[in-house]
Amino acid sequence: MPLVNPTLTTRAKATASWFLYCGLLHIHFEGYFVKHRRTLSSRTDFVGELWKEYSLSDSRYLLNGKGEGEFVLGIEALTVILLGPLCLLTFLAIVLDSPKRHPARLLACCCHLYGVMLYFVTAAVGGNKHCRPEFLYFWVYYVGCNLPWLVVPAVLGWRSFKAITEAVETQEQGVGVRKLK
Repeated sequence: MPLVNPTLTTRAKATASWFLYCGLLHIHFEGYFVKHRRTLSSRTDFVGELWKEYSLSDSRYLLNGKGEGEFVLGIEALTVILLGPLCLLTFLAIVLDSPKRHPARLLACCCHLYGVMLYFVTAAVGGNKHCRPEFLYFWVYYVGCNLPWLVVPAVLGWRSFKAITEAVETQEQGVGVRKLK
């Protein structure tokens, strides 16, 4: 039995890879932050150093869930608990060519878009005071590291929305279903 469904298109493989990457990143990398947030500033392992470096672009990550760090802790915890597993289930649905792949994809994409928009908006409303203005920290880390979770989910979500809409239209035409007013 092949490890990858041989009927998957290149686009489907890329989409599945995106959701596998997201699921693993959300559960492991963001899970690390949630688990070690109280001791993050003193951690010296590789992932701890990555989080400390990223926190140079958004110091809310070093607030230990206090004050304005509460939002970051809350959104990251939800991401670990809900969105990580949803991404892995979406990956499986795509690889198995399940009809549930589009609803799962649309839901995961909406969650990504909502989370990233909340992340940016809560910082912006506060005047981005937790963000450093230097190009590397603001544009590369803060914007650049989060931008893929705005762009990719917008594209994939729209494609799934269209696929679901076309399937419903086809179903309604095929069985002569009266549309609700």
